[in-house]
Amino acid sequence: MSARRRPDPLTWLFGSLLAGGITAGLLLTAPLYTNSYAIGTHAIGLLVPFVGAMTFACGACVLGRFTGRRALASAVLFVLLCLPFAGLLASPIVHLEGDDSYRYSLYAHNILAERTLWGSDGLLHDVRHYVDQPGYRYYLAATIALLGGEHRGMQLFDMAVLLLAILALLGVLETRLDRTSFLALAFFLLASAPYAAKNVIYGYTEWFVVVVFMLFVLHLVRGHSLTAVILLALVPFVRQNLLIVSLILAGVLVARTRHWWLLLPYTAVLGLPLYHNLRYAGELRFLVENRGALLSLAGGPLDDVMEIVRVVGAKIPHYLGYHPEQELLTLAIAVVFAPYGSALSLWLVGRTRGRQRWLFAAIAAATIAPTLVLGSGSFPRFVYVNLSLVLLSCLALGVPRAGRPRPSTLPHPASARV
Repeated sequence: MSARRRPDPLTWLFGSLLAGGITAGLLLTAPLYTNSYAIGTHAIGLLVPFVGAMTFACGACVLGRFTGRRALASAVLFVLLCLPFAGLLASPIVHLEGDDSYRYSLYAHNILAERTLWGSDGLLHDVRHYVDQPGYRYYLAATIALLGGEHRGMQLFDMAVLLLAILALLGVLETRLDRTSFLALAFFLLASAPYAAKNVIYGYTEWFVVVVFMLFVLHLVRGHSLTAVILLALVPFVRQNLLIVSLILAGVLVARTRHWWLLLPYTAVLGLPLYHNLRYAGELRFLVENRGALLSLAGGPLDDVMEIVRVVGAKIPHYLGYHPEQELLTLAIAVVFAPYGSALSLWLVGRTRGRQRWLFAAIAAATIAPTLVLGSGSFPRFVYVNLSLVLLSCLALGVPRAGRPRPSTLPHPASARV
């Protein structure tokens, strides 16, 4: 009598996620037919396809079986889990007036209507230069043109873009990181998946800058230096609070590859806001006006120091997943990934030695510090993007194996390609 073949755990996982996800989707679609706002508790069902696909991908990573076929299976699962929302794909969405997503939507539609590259901030602020973060509006305009409008289908499309970037990144890093580091990253990506999907649904910029940064890391570790440096320069075009960390990473990339000429394309792309403001406003201006400043430095030196301490102290609990003014559901989504991501960042810095440790610490400080004193609202948006970039930066620049140094994942100068 032949032994019965043991069931493949990934097959079981795929089937379970498919059955559970389809059921959840069918149960959660009804509110979407009566509420056209982009975000709200009525849209919670839209998280199911992305979280389900990420769960399968993470399961494959845990079993040591993340391959191109498993990545394809994750993408197929995402598409299948979107089926309950098929009747909603063309349903238009609207944004809360005054919200970031409302402004970007307004700008994007004007860019298309007027066939212009002017950022359109003047529609709200009566100026010609950039007031809000520059880059995302152009991606949004391109997506609206491609898909024929802003609708539920666009929200799922953006989730698919984020998912494909994650799958491609995992595929590249799986053979370049030690297993502990790779699994740590996979678990963070899974833990942050509910908020990442929520950020997409909101129509915010953070998920998109994470995608751009993932593509930077992907090309960095594969030795595509020119593509990597261009993508790195686009990061602050999407979120200017990431300018300092972009400059640090550009310096590291150029120094390690010894391709000093890479500074030319990096600087050229980095200057996009400057070109825009010169062309349309006649102003030599790089930084946007809307920085979300939280500091009020109007007193003496001691008062200013205490003000900084107050603002920074209020932000630190955010990295533990806590915000005193947020509702329970938001806190639940944040606490799943924020404490873990913060601990993982400290662990990555702690397991390095010498100058590498100082480099990682500088990257973390340059990423997080601007949003400790600038930027507010919609917790945990900044926690998500900052932790994502810190972790990806440290892993891309090389994580030591237990007991012996691990070489950097950056290409050797002699083998770097452009």
